[in-house]
Amino acid sequence: MKNNYLNKSLIALAVCCSFGAQASTDFFGYARAGMHVSPDGQKGNGHPDYIRAEGAPNKYRLGNEDDWAELGIRHDMYENGPERAEIGFMMGTWHNPETRSNSFTIMQAWGQMYGILGSDKTSIWAGQRYTRNIADDMLDFKYWDNSGRGFGLRDIEAGSVLMDFATVYNNVAYDDVNNPDSTRRSAVLMPEFRVHGIDVLGGNLTLGANYAYIIDDTDIKKHVGAGNYDRDGYMFTVNHKASFAGTYNIFTVQMNGGIGVGGWHDGEGELLNLTTPGTSYRVMNHGFCTINDAWSCQYSLAYENISMDNSSDDGKDWFAAGIRPKYSWNKYLQTEVELGYQLVNSDRFDDSNTSWKATLSQKVHFGTVPHIRFYATYAEAETNWEEQSFGKHVAIASKDIDSWTFGVQFEAWW
Repeated sequence: MKNNYLNKSLIALAVCCSFGAQASTDFFGYARAGMHVSPDGQKGNGHPDYIRAEGAPNKYRLGNEDDWAELGIRHDMYENGPERAEIGFMMGTWHNPETRSNSFTIMQAWGQMYGILGSDKTSIWAGQRYTRNIADDMLDFKYWDNSGRGFGLRDIEAGSVLMDFATVYNNVAYDDVNNPDSTRRSAVLMPEFRVHGIDVLGGNLTLGANYAYIIDDTDIKKHVGAGNYDRDGYMFTVNHKASFAGTYNIFTVQMNGGIGVGGWHDGEGELLNLTTPGTSYRVMNHGFCTINDAWSCQYSLAYENISMDNSSDDGKDWFAAGIRPKYSWNKYLQTEVELGYQLVNSDRFDDSNTSWKATLSQKVHFGTVPHIRFYATYAEAETNWEEQSFGKHVAIASKDIDSWTFGVQFEAWW
């Protein structure tokens, strides 16, 4: 069945690409794949431990992640002056080392029309879509991500600035208190409003507001109980991007509350928290600096503080710091070193969870992409408590992990 599904998808992709001779068609995507092995992984099967601090939302990724691919196509169906209509489709696939199989899912499928409301810039879209996500690439952490099924308006002109509006719908999971082994889902509406293109301090400022609302709470009342959940949540974001003195920097502050206490991150509303509401704030600062023709460096700093509304739930704070200097030997060879550290504190326990990792990577490439990367990673993690689910921390016997991972992979985006 999986092979039939994949074959049909590839046939459809080939047919769409054949239209490129008559109209504009773009093939886009991202992929990384290769060999990743560990002589001392926790499962003892040669597969690496991809290490993060317990309770952290993500991890420093270089030499610390498995295979992944996104394959997409965008095709113009109509074009007449400033008016244009397109359709797009993107699939994602990832490798499951336990079953030695690949899983496929539809990541995006949309239709979009440009040149509406009397503007060359403004467009309307509907479908399943990424909504201009913002991410820390080193952490692979999409911390402003309102992806889902819905519709939106992009680049509405308002004087010197632009506005976006989108409303998406997601099915969000929650636990059935009457059946602890059962997970149920409720439809949540998630509108978003952004104002961007604001010139401030030599850069671009974006202001955003996200809201989440349970459409119908009848089923939740039956399986959770009245008064044991919140019906709505919010997130406010201030994001600033600027280039100066060879540095490109992204600085973001977010305030979250209600069922949105965890923030809108990593897509499709999975991390909305219907029965564990609270308030939180997050500060992200990351970017890239060019020192000279040979040396450059990526950097990443993050802090998040979460407080829970219910006395039975557990808050936490998370700190992360990473740096990835790179030396270019020539236009074909580059050496990178990534160092990453994470610390997570729980309101319930005194001891912290920590992790740190170091990766040495040698890249070979012609042009920008693809890269072929040879790498070695050493990582350690100390875990003193576990996060069974969001807001639920439990005591465990302290455990330490230290492991090596070796690998060769290619990485490309287009």
